[in-house]
Amino acid sequence: MFYFLSKVLYALVAPVSVVIIMFLLYFITKIKSYIYWAFGLLLFFTNPWIAQNMMAWYEVEPIALKKKNQYDAIIIPSGFVINFSINGQQRTNFSDGNDRMLQAIDLFKRGISSKIIYTGGSDTVFGDYEAEAKLGKDFLIKCGIPDTCIWIETKSMNTYQNAAFTAKMLEAKDKNWKQKKYLLCTAGFHMRRALACFEKQNFQVDAYSTDIRSIRSKDTVLNTILPNYGGFQIWTYLWKEWIGLVVYKMKGYI
Repeated sequence: MFYFLSKVLYALVAPVSVVIIMFLLYFITKIKSYIYWAFGLLLFFTNPWIAQNMMAWYEVEPIALKKKNQYDAIIIPSGFVINFSINGQQRTNFSDGNDRMLQAIDLFKRGISSKIIYTGGSDTVFGDYEAEAKLGKDFLIKCGIPDTCIWIETKSMNTYQNAAFTAKMLEAKDKNWKQKKYLLCTAGFHMRRALACFEKQNFQVDAYSTDIRSIRSKDTVLNTILPNYGGFQIWTYLWKEWIGLVVYKMKGYI
C-alpha cells in the first residue's frame, strides 16, 4: 500500500501537476490569482538556469577513484531497466538513469571492486515485469562481467527496500558483511536518500555519484534565457527526493 500511495500521491504534487491544477482552478473559479500563479510557476520551473543551480546545490558531488581505492562490492540500486517485446523478441530498455550501471561497469573494469551487487525487483503496481536486477545482471554478463562476480536482490521496490533487502541477502551469504566496504553507485540527486538508507542498515558505504545533471548545457546563453522542459524535469527529480526524505524520516527508514 505504501508503494502504491507513494507513486500516486507524488504524481499529484509534482511540479507539472501543481501548474496544471492552478490552470484548472482558474477555469473553474475564474479567480485571476490562479492564472497568475500558474504562469508564474510555469516560468519558474522551466527556467534551466534556476533549476540547474538548485540541482548543483543538492547533488552529491562526484569523486575520482584510483585502483588503490578497493571496495568489497559496488552496489547498483534499481530504477532504470525494463523488458519489453518487439514482435516476440525481448529487448532490454534503459531509461535516463542508466549511467549508474555504465559507471559500475567502468569501476569494475578498472579494478575498483571485483563484485557488483544489483538490487531491484519489478514494478507490480503499474505492470508485471521480470525483476530489474535479473535483467541488469543479464546485461552486465553481456558486457563481459563474469556471472560469479554479480550478486542480485530481486524483491525490492523502492530505495529503502534496496538497502534492507540487500542487507538481508548479505546476511545469508556472508556473516562478516558489516565489516566490508561498499561503493554505492547511483544518481547524484538520489544519493542523499540512498546513502542514508544503506547507512541505516549498517553498511560501511561510500558515495559514487553518477548521472550528474547540474553540468548539462551549463552556462550557455540559451540555457540561461530560454525556458525548456529540462527545468521542469530537474525540479521533478528534486521534489521527489525531498518528499522521499521527509517520508522516509517519518517512517524511520533513515
